[in-house]
Amino acid sequence: MALNYKSLPYRTVWIEYPDLTPTLSSLGLPPNAPGTSNGALYSSPALRLPDGTYVMDSLRIAHALEKLQPEPSLYLDHDDDDDNENEGYVDRAQTAVLAVQKALMPIAAVRIPGKILRPASQEYFRSTRAKRFGMSLEDLAESDLAGENAWKAAEPGLEALRALLREHRGEGPYVMGTRVSFADFVIAGFWRFLQVLDEGGDLFGRGIGFDGVFMSHFEACKGWLERDD
Repeated sequence: MALNYKSLPYRTVWIEYPDLTPTLSSLGLPPNAPGTSNGALYSSPALRLPDGTYVMDSLRIAHALEKLQPEPSLYLDHDDDDDNENEGYVDRAQTAVLAVQKALMPIAAVRIPGKILRPASQEYFRSTRAKRFGMSLEDLAESDLAGENAWKAAEPGLEALRALLREHRGEGPYVMGTRVSFADFVIAGFWRFLQVLDEGGDLFGRGIGFDGVFMSHFEACKGWLERDD
């Protein structure tokens, strides 16, 4: 979404899950820091910049794009800038989205191989997630972690998202009111993820229906989701 927002030309190259580590490490990218990205050494997305260097991780990519083309700004968080107008919105958006995503994963995970992944990545995803959750994706979807318990666990994250989007609601539809920021893309990208996995309104429909502010925000961001490759 950030590339679309900044109108930067790009080409997408799909890399299958089993090929991420050998491919990205061969490009000279350092691995993710320990304890991040669910322990994965290498993760998607990654970006090749015009100078031939590479960067991995959505937030690091956003910072690189901001340096490459400062306008329109993504209004990223800067811990060393006391006058930064973003006020930690990106961090708050990421924290809330991750909380909701973690809570709903028992419902969503079993659908990811068939609805998002290509055959070369499906078995890798199934086996690694089964190891992470301690059970198959099918068993996870039938466990006590799924169903209404998942939605109950998601409520604090949804409440945090609602509070974030209501802070400047009187000024405009975005997190910062009239100003579009990377925090908006974090939230809208998550709704798009649930939209792809939705079955009869049970994920995207129910989640975005938690508060009317969610759909208004998603609609305001849809233009930057039109190209989603």
